Amino acid sequence: MTLPLAISDFFRMKNAHEDEELWTLFVSDAVVIDGGEGSEIRGTDEIKKWIKKAVSGLNLHSEIRACEERDGEWTVDTVMSGDFKASPARFQYFITVRDGKISALRSVFLGSVK
Repeated sequence: MTLPLAISDFFRMKNAHEDEELWTLFVSDAVVIDGGEGSEIRGTDEIKKWIKKAVSGLNLHSEIRACEERDGEWTVDTVMSGDFKASPARFQYFITVRDGKISALRSVFLGSVK
């Protein structure tokens, strides 16, 4: 199954450490719920800060294991590695796209795969 461009770009850019431009993939009123950090972020200004804190500099790489779309929401199963305590770890993302951009992204930490 082919992911919408905004979602595939999110993982591609994150893996390439193109963090400075990740926020452009989100609509202005997007909501991010970061299960690893335990935080909820609203709007692109806050999303920029979240990217700087939770993504940039951690050498993150996500391997997509599976994805599916149900009722307009994409579920993406990943194994993420990088400079964080539980690496490598399994994360599941729930992502909604509106007008070609990410409108909601929720990540759920499913545990380390060490």
